[in-house]
Amino acid sequence: MRTLCAAVLLLATLQVGRAEVLGGGLARSDCRMTFRGVTATNGNSGVVCTDGDPTCDDDGVADGICHFAVRVCTGEPTAGCDTAPFSAINVSGLPLVPPEVPAPDGTCGHALAVAVPSGTSAGATALARDDDDLRDVDYLDLCCVSGEPTPLDAARCAVATELRVSGCPRGKIPRGARLAFARARELVTAFAHDPAHPQELTRALRKLAFVRRAAQRLAKRDDCGNALGLVASYAEDVVGHARAAASGR
Repeated sequence: MRTLCAAVLLLATLQVGRAEVLGGGLARSDCRMTFRGVTATNGNSGVVCTDGDPTCDDDGVADGICHFAVRVCTGEPTAGCDTAPFSAINVSGLPLVPPEVPAPDGTCGHALAVAVPSGTSAGATALARDDDDLRDVDYLDLCCVSGEPTPLDAARCAVATELRVSGCPRGKIPRGARLAFARARELVTAFAHDPAHPQELTRALRKLAFVRRAAQRLAKRDDCGNALGLVASYAEDVVGHARAAASGR
């Protein structure tokens, strides 16, 4: 009996340990900072949760809102990724409070309760530095849906976010990028209303690629461009999956 209890406890511990989102940065640095308390379902940035699903909705009740509890943590080393010391962690979007740094691996800030209404999303980006050196950049997209998640659900949530979640002030984000992202949102919505035209998703992908390239140029002079690039890249990835699903591939 003791052996069985120990095994159950170990399994529970391992499941809790997997409840994290790495954030989608470079593989060699993505382990350095994480969002804990939620489990990635789409790549390393996305959490798509069905309202009432106890594996992701903290209250386990289908009440039109998904409830999450999220913390920003220093990471732990993995194969191919070493941790690094931080002198500062800056979070934008959701008002998450990071741990005080420098801190040992696995140190977390306070948990933030996040309520996301069904059919919407909420997001955060985090940039970790050691003095002037950028050590990790992460993005979290929390999405709540009313039924079994589909690739299109993830795509709609990814383009529903505001680009200011990147930490870039509106005036710093190139106007063309803002317009392109808004247009991508319109195109994904148009496809959702009329799935007979998957070319709308192809056009949305072109707009998102434009935003990603604009973010790469911005990153050369401002670190927030790296976070903006993650937001655009994640949206591009999930819209691509939605297009593939719509095309039957």
